[in-house]
Amino acid sequence: QGGRAIALVVALVAVMQCPTFIHTAEWLDLADLKSENTLPLITDLGLNVGLGREGLNATSGSCSFIADFGVLDLPLLGLVRSRAGLRYNPLYPRGALELGFRKELRTDKDQGYQLFMGLQSTGDDERLDVLTEIGAIKLFHNARAFYRFLWGFGGPYQEKSGSNNWNQMGSSLGVTQTNLPPNLKGQLTIGWRTGLLDVGLEGGKVLPPMLARRKAQKKNRGLRDNLLDSSPFAAYSLELPKNAEVSWTILPEHEVLEHALHWRSGMDATGGQVVIAAVLEQSLSSPRARLRIGTCYERK
Repeated sequence: QGGRAIALVVALVAVMQCPTFIHTAEWLDLADLKSENTLPLITDLGLNVGLGREGLNATSGSCSFIADFGVLDLPLLGLVRSRAGLRYNPLYPRGALELGFRKELRTDKDQGYQLFMGLQSTGDDERLDVLTEIGAIKLFHNARAFYRFLWGFGGPYQEKSGSNNWNQMGSSLGVTQTNLPPNLKGQLTIGWRTGLLDVGLEGGKVLPPMLARRKAQKKNRGLRDNLLDSSPFAAYSLELPKNAEVSWTILPEHEVLEHALHWRSGMDATGGQVVIAAVLEQSLSSPRARLRIGTCYERK
């Protein structure tokens, strides 16, 4: 009788502490690790600084932790690359779940080309943002051609006044010539770049310099009707000693000049490396600029 009483008390305590009316079943994992693989991941911290005539006028930060699941064999879809993680920024101040999938449609190493398509979603309890893409990469001797078509949309689940709804599409394409002077360490890229995903949605109060141009001030360039806000561009990058790289990019339609500096550390014992980047976007039509400073840890 004493044992039955104790069991009854334990059962009552368990029922009182149960937060839901049903529990998910716990299953044993059937997956087995055949080699000493480490988890591929990308974690980063970023700081955006808005600069104007009066100096520093706004700041915002962001961070993320993304784990790469590698290649999964899914029914009907076949082999698909997948990733998942958490992201924090002014658009998602409480954090959001990010899921990404990429399907390699065709890869031919002999011909040196690759076709792919992808889907990425980021959302929390209040809103959802989705980005789809399809692209191609073609390799040549000392050259590389690329094309990407992007379509993104998103917004809150319930319409509210002042809510950030958006629906945009655009393309990015170009050709990169490598092994240029000086000392075969330069690269020149000529192409076309879309203004998609650069409308100040994630940066909070830090607005991109392209919004200050005369074209944006004369027309209604809202998040909904700003579908094809693209520009030709020219970029030149130069490799520096100790794994550093500096580049300059001009976008005449956006009236923006970009200065960038990237540095990569050596590989650690787990195959990871630290990347530090600083990008200054300078408006050519007004005293406005945006400085992006970020550090990232990548492990493949």
